[in-house]
Amino acid sequence: MLFTIHHRTRYSYSQPVRLSPHRLRFHPRDDGAQRVIEHRLQISPMPQGQNDHIDLEGNRVSQVWFGADSDHLEMTLTMQVETLRRNPFDFFLDPEATSLPIDHAHDLVCASAYLSRIEADDAVTAFAAGLSLAVNRNTLSFVDRLNRDLFANFSHIHRETGTPQAPATTLQSRQGACRDLAVLFVDCCRAEGLAARFASGYQKGDLQSERRHLHAWPEVYLPGAGWRGFDPTHGHAIADTHVTVAAAAHPQDTMPVSGSFTGQGVSSSLHYDLRIDVSDGPTAAGSG
Repeated sequence: MLFTIHHRTRYSYSQPVRLSPHRLRFHPRDDGAQRVIEHRLQISPMPQGQNDHIDLEGNRVSQVWFGADSDHLEMTLTMQVETLRRNPFDFFLDPEATSLPIDHAHDLVCASAYLSRIEADDAVTAFAAGLSLAVNRNTLSFVDRLNRDLFANFSHIHRETGTPQAPATTLQSRQGACRDLAVLFVDCCRAEGLAARFASGYQKGDLQSERRHLHAWPEVYLPGAGWRGFDPTHGHAIADTHVTVAAAAHPQDTMPVSGSFTGQGVSSSLHYDLRIDVSDGPTAAGSG
């Protein structure tokens, strides 16, 4: 699929403020599941300097800093991304990964951040264990069962702002936004010894919707297959319907905009506009 995305984010301030250095995550990942064809990011006010780099978890980050005070900060993104994966299960698991917990003795240094519980809670531990035992600790059956359970038995709500809820809060209330369900999914996987992380970006979704939003979902590390996405908001494994911008062990490390401002008695507001068009795209670079 070929995604054409137009995304404008604007912070407005009641009077000019001094902007701290900001970290921007608006550039999708280039990996086996997607490739970036075109990417343009305009920033206002124009940064005094910019440092584009890759963070520890492989995300593209732009560090920007500013000179004069400003009454706004606006990022306008235009890009085309081709998603490449048609079958979410086009892999063979390594033999040692077919049942839980997966032995990470040989790669524990790399995997430890994705195995550490987000916020350990007995109720979440028991919930995950129950699902795992119900499928005889089969790895793929567990993630499928977890994905379908969060989709079918939890109410899906929308929250435009705010950090993700604690996993235990989402489990107890049986409701959450996409980021809340993603965090609960990740914590359940880690409770069963399965490396997992939080991902954010864009989804095909309802192309007729008047209001589009950023989306969040979990990814699990399956030895032999690599990182694979599941979407408990929709109840299916991810193939070519999502564009991943950032993925990390902790949700805060995927935020599109990170930074602060200095100004006495200043109020701020956030407005964003997101348009997504999806079509059948080229199947290889230079085709057509």
